[in-house]
Amino acid sequence: GVATVAVLFAVAEGIQRTSVLRPVMKFILGRPKALWIAQLRLFVPIAIVSAFLNNTPVVAMLIPIVLQWARNMGFSASKLLMPMNDATILGGTITLLGTSTNLVVVGLAQEAKLVDANGDPLSFGIFGIAPLGAPCC
Repeated sequence: GVATVAVLFAVAEGIQRTSVLRPVMKFILGRPKALWIAQLRLFVPIAIVSAFLNNTPVVAMLIPIVLQWARNMGFSASKLLMPMNDATILGGTITLLGTSTNLVVVGLAQEAKLVDANGDPLSFGIFGIAPLGAPCC
């Protein structure tokens, strides 16, 4: 759990320093004229990414990019940062990798030797929580 998040912070820092993400995000985000379009263009890809990467490093990695984009577009940063945060949280509910909380709960369930309705050991696939998390998105 914690070690995974620490490694992802290191990866996020490397991506930030090399500016690899800036051209990709510039292409994805584009130059929307309306705030709701900007929010939508931000929300969808970030929710998808945060399903497979821990949400905390995703937010840390994207804050400078979104702040610059908001300034360039003339939008209030808070009107983009809050939806970005919500997108990472909701995206994180789709897979076990999305949040450290998911990883901790799986670890606790395995330690407690929980069983399913058939009496088999409880196991979680990467998309094991998607039926519950995906409708939230």
